[in-house]
Amino acid sequence: MTKKYILKNTTKTRPKKAGEVETYLAPRPPSKGKIIGLDCHPDTFTAAVFVGQTPHDAKKISSRENLGLEALLEWAGREFGPKDIFLLEAGSNSFEVCKRLGAQGLNACVLESCHVGKHAKTYADNDKMAAARIALVYLAGNAPCVWVPDEQSRERRELLHAYNKAVAEHTAATNGLKAYLNGHGVRLSKRNPETQETRTWVLKQDEWSGLQKQILTEHFDNIVHCKERRKRLYRLIGQEMTGDMMMLRCMKLLGVGIVSAFGLLAVIGDIRRFHRPEQLVAYIGLNPGQRKSGTGKDIRLGVGKRGRGDIRNLLIQGAQAVLRMGKHSPLGQWGWKLFARKGNRNVAVAAIARKMLVQVWHLLQGNPTATLESAKTFTAKLQKLAVVLGTSLRTQLNLGNSVAQCVSMLRQRSLGTEPCPVS
Repeated sequence: MTKKYILKNTTKTRPKKAGEVETYLAPRPPSKGKIIGLDCHPDTFTAAVFVGQTPHDAKKISSRENLGLEALLEWAGREFGPKDIFLLEAGSNSFEVCKRLGAQGLNACVLESCHVGKHAKTYADNDKMAAARIALVYLAGNAPCVWVPDEQSRERRELLHAYNKAVAEHTAATNGLKAYLNGHGVRLSKRNPETQETRTWVLKQDEWSGLQKQILTEHFDNIVHCKERRKRLYRLIGQEMTGDMMMLRCMKLLGVGIVSAFGLLAVIGDIRRFHRPEQLVAYIGLNPGQRKSGTGKDIRLGVGKRGRGDIRNLLIQGAQAVLRMGKHSPLGQWGWKLFARKGNRNVAVAAIARKMLVQVWHLLQGNPTATLESAKTFTAKLQKLAVVLGTSLRTQLNLGNSVAQCVSMLRQRSLGTEPCPVS
């Protein structure tokens, strides 16, 4: 089984008040240990070592510069122990450094980048000052930190990021061809740019020079290449889903498809870190914002521009589908009534997406759920998953040769009556 690294300090939260978003606070400064601020770069690391309980009595006792990763780990294992705490600012490699420190039995915490960065001075800053600033911001108290995902959640997030990037590249390649053709007065309309028929049709629309034909070939080949990469990553997502009972169960919810179910569990990770559905809604960014001060300022903000935009976009797409099929479900009918009352389709879609996310929270917590697909539509989702896997992969995963056999076994796995393979 995949080894999981769970750091004790990142799983603790302070008591939540009504309407409060999910917030992780760093643990208290160690009374008998050292505090090490780490400024992380891809190739070099700078450390500042402090002792103390507050910024006022903090004393810097040493610092190290231009350490490579192996040198950093060797120095940390030699000089420090479990009573000390390492502090990192959230960045591209902070989770990996945190994992490796945890593997050595050391205590580490990743602080929110926006909280640490707002304390930087614009007139003077370098790596030594940044390392010291991380430690001092922590000592000032109430420093928010981020949840460090376990190894499985981290791998799934990486796959989700790669798939989203492949989708964006595929879309950009298609739009690049359309823009080039538009410059020559050629419009594809509804023609598929990935077929040979479209290539032949395009070549007949103008007297292309030899160089222009080569440019067109590059555009068409780039579209095919991006599509194949997108399909490979999509198949990897499907393969990962077949071994996770909760992902299969998530597809029973209205508006949640293959990528949505995979992305939700990849990003959420341990559902126990969200004590209430409102915290999960705020984490994704589907709660409305508000700016209020005195009697003259009361600004109501919509959703977006905060939280997990990748998952929010998937839920919005699912909510659009629920609204399109409104008459077939109570949730869709509720959405159309809200649309009629508010006069804004986007408000109704965002509200449906929020309700979908609340149902995901209840499902992962083991509570009864209300917005379930019909047996027919859930079967259609499983059939799509079986087709995505393909015959060879279905056989390799012991899911049967035919689509019908695969659907039957996946349905049993979603119910927990058929064991999932150990990854």
